[in-house]
Amino acid sequence: MTRSLSFIFVLGGGLLGGCGLSSGDGPGQRTPMPATLAGVYAGELPCGNCAAIEATLWLRPDRGFFLRQRLVDDDSAPSGEEPIGPATSYGMGRWTWDEAAAEIVLSGRGPQRRLTVHEEGQLELHAASPGEHILERDAAAPRFADRVVLDGESAISKTGARFRECSSGLTFAVADTGAAYRELRRHHQRMNALGKVALTTVEGHLVTLGNGERLVLDKFITLKPGTGC
Repeated sequence: MTRSLSFIFVLGGGLLGGCGLSSGDGPGQRTPMPATLAGVYAGELPCGNCAAIEATLWLRPDRGFFLRQRLVDDDSAPSGEEPIGPATSYGMGRWTWDEAAAEIVLSGRGPQRRLTVHEEGQLELHAASPGEHILERDAAAPRFADRVVLDGESAISKTGARFRECSSGLTFAVADTGAAYRELRRHHQRMNALGKVALTTVEGHLVTLGNGERLVLDKFITLKPGTGC
């Protein structure tokens, strides 16, 4: 197994452990969702072939989530080899509360992930790898604004554009600015998709304007009219 494939295993398949009901709950018991669960949580997770995995989880009040995981290498490398730089992966989707298991369930593309409330302000990520996988609430953390590749549905109208991300279902108004936005409009018009939904892949980031969010397109990738999530 190459190092890159091992990294994917740690972040994906290795997190499948503990997907059953919590052993502390008896049949028929239900645990209401904590009222203050939404927020940003961060921490360093153990890693078998790197120094650590820096993880940040955004649990949005609208039940969408973003998960950023960054592999941090040791300063030293085997003789004759250059250190491999940090590698970052992203997950996104919907989160729910499993009352029977008293767990947070993250569902999106890739394996389902589960977390339990470890202590006040702490979440523990279920993982097959040894060691505690603890994320602590970070009240000072900014909103998610990383530039990421997004697969979703776009639609253009006379009043602007909207984009619905497939795995999370989150819908954003698209900022009317930049070359990527103009390219999106051109493709809709060229394929007679104006006013219709089209499966779209873009790179973009979120910005906050007033009380709302807008998606700023950094790069247009593809558009397929007549299809959707």
